[in-house]
Amino acid sequence: MKISIRVRLTLWYSVIVALIVVSLGLGIFFGASWGLRRIADQELTSGIDGVATFLNHKLAIHEMNNLGEELREHSALLPRGKMFRVSNPDGSVVYQPDAMAVVPSLHSQADQTLKQSVSIGGRSFRTIGRLAQVGSYTFGIQVAVDQTEYARLMEGLDWLLILSIPAAGLLAACAGYWMSGRALSPIHQITEATHSIDAGSLSKRLPLRGTQDELDRLSNTINHMLDRIAVSYERIAQFTADASHELRTPVALIRSNAELLLMSPTDNQRTAEGLSDILLESEYMARLIGDLLTLARGSGSDKSIPMELFELGESIDAVIARARSLAETKKITLAYRAETQIVPIRGNRDIFERLLMIFIDNAVRYTPQEGHIELTEWVSNDLCGFIVRDTGIGIAAANHQRIFERFFRVDTARTPRDGGFGLGLSIAKSLVGMHGGTIRVDSELGEGAAFEVAFPRADLKKVLMDSAQGARL
Repeated sequence: MKISIRVRLTLWYSVIVALIVVSLGLGIFFGASWGLRRIADQELTSGIDGVATFLNHKLAIHEMNNLGEELREHSALLPRGKMFRVSNPDGSVVYQPDAMAVVPSLHSQADQTLKQSVSIGGRSFRTIGRLAQVGSYTFGIQVAVDQTEYARLMEGLDWLLILSIPAAGLLAACAGYWMSGRALSPIHQITEATHSIDAGSLSKRLPLRGTQDELDRLSNTINHMLDRIAVSYERIAQFTADASHELRTPVALIRSNAELLLMSPTDNQRTAEGLSDILLESEYMARLIGDLLTLARGSGSDKSIPMELFELGESIDAVIARARSLAETKKITLAYRAETQIVPIRGNRDIFERLLMIFIDNAVRYTPQEGHIELTEWVSNDLCGFIVRDTGIGIAAANHQRIFERFFRVDTARTPRDGGFGLGLSIAKSLVGMHGGTIRVDSELGEGAAFEVAFPRADLKKVLMDSAQGARL
């Protein structure tokens, strides 16, 4: 059975209040009982001292013969509900009211001071007795005081506590349920407001109360999350529209060529041209779909790729060897400045080489005939990487971040067939992220561009150990 937060808060509040009431009630009960008993004991002790003083006075004037009668007359002067007994050490009674006959005698007790509570005639009495030295005589003096009213008071307090605990618990439950409802009301409002936001209303935001409390921070966090969702949704919508646009043209060309082939099955030249166009468009679509798959994998939650230790310079050499022919098609000079030391890096070598090829291909596309591209390898204490610098058309400062968006092209006049799909740098950013790296752009419009890519540097000692064991190094 699911229990709501409101009910759980109410239960916790009720239990805590009940424990507080019980603890407070027990403290009051035992404190009052101890206090009343202490007052009674002080009164009884004072009574013993008074009887001892009376005996001392009588012994001083040698009135021992009528001591019992004198004590009876003295007891008549005591307040109602208070009485005493005087006995000799051998247990013989010097004076005793009839009511105190049920009180255990002092001489039979091992202790010199005896405190006890007894019932006399259906009433509660507190007694204290001790041996008192009066001149050359020793007497046992026991004093009793009626505490029936105190007992009734404590009994009433006992019942009051017994009845107040469940009443306080019920009151606490009602108050806790009401308070938890008020406390959770803003959360209910946040829940309702969040439920009202769907794909068609991603611009809505949760209202802030301005209290700067935990609920305001929760609403603010949800609003930030909605901002990110809205941006992602817009990117997905734009991506879908751009992908559809890019795929629509080759599909239309393939369809039209196929229709022409069906209309003229005996025209070998037209058939050859149509098949050639279909092949080109198929290759174009295959490259586009491959790039889209790469982006999808890089954007997914599972970005795990096989890693290995390799030398940065060796991978750059391999890419440069393949890229020179690409640069020569536009008579572009491709220069490479390598580090003199071994630069180890941990990553996926195939992905790294594809990443570097994307930057070189991008530089070749946007660099005019007989331009210049320079690739520089660099290393620092904890980082390593490369810089691809060209003498191309450059990038406006406003587009430094937009160039990593999907299907974005600096030169909008170019078609996908001569300027790429606009996916290269987006793929590059994803591949760099897989390796824990960063990309920095330095460019101005008409002044060429420089892309600096940085990666965490691997441990050289580990690389050399792997090399000794037959690794590529």
